[in-house]
Amino acid sequence: MKIRWAISVEETMTSPNFQNIFRKAILCLSETELEYQKKFRFKEDALACLIGKLMPRKAAVLHTNRQWNSLEFVKNKSGKPSLRQDASSVPRFEYNVSHQGDLVVLATGDTRIGVDVMRIDESRRETASEQVDSFKRHFSEDEIESVKGGDKSDLKRWQAFYRIWCLKESILKATGVGLPDGLHNHIFQLDPIYEHIPGSSTTSSLYFHQSIPQPQWTFEESYIGENHCVAVASESPSKEFVPFEMTTLSEMIDEADFVNVTADPDEELDAFMEKPNKPF
Repeated sequence: MKIRWAISVEETMTSPNFQNIFRKAILCLSETELEYQKKFRFKEDALACLIGKLMPRKAAVLHTNRQWNSLEFVKNKSGKPSLRQDASSVPRFEYNVSHQGDLVVLATGDTRIGVDVMRIDESRRETASEQVDSFKRHFSEDEIESVKGGDKSDLKRWQAFYRIWCLKESILKATGVGLPDGLHNHIFQLDPIYEHIPGSSTTSSLYFHQSIPQPQWTFEESYIGENHCVAVASESPSKEFVPFEMTTLSEMIDEADFVNVTADPDEELDAFMEKPNKPF
């Protein structure tokens, strides 16, 4: 089972039943997960964290047919989260979550998987060309050329920059090695004919690790809405593309069991509402 879900933080927070949904969601988190989301200063980040903890639980229930409150999530030495499973568990449940801009996204499968989402932000002080220059140690010459080359608008250059960034982050998250492996070691050969814009999708990008081709990986690239670029890395040569489905926090917890019955939902809601909104 391959799931691709996306939830809007803004739409969640402005929904008419948000406070009741939040109260129930609090009870569906483990104590550790609840404490973690409380650390965030801004409402948007705390809510994105909460959503990002609940999405894998819902997906795992569908994938494994286990009960919500029987699921245990752990992290490896690099901090990558996973569902605790027996070595013989079939099918395997692998997942990854990303949140940036207005979206929290989840991708699942039965092999190693990573996902990264970025909102196309043209309001930055620097241009896309200046941005890629400051990050050039992380990019190959061809990747830099895909951003800076040609006669195109700064929006097109930002789209190219965020596309490459999402690809690199998705493979780092899939392998679980993180930044110590170095973004410069992960190089992508892009299809020169394909134009990565809202409404488009592709699995054509080729991946090289330290200049060695890695054909066992597939990269699903697309947009969610008009301004969120997303990439999914999965350890499968199938080149299958699975589109993202917009869903809601309410749907995530519709049939959920309570995990942390000692939590005080009203107290947690009050603490959340006292947090400031992001100033940007």
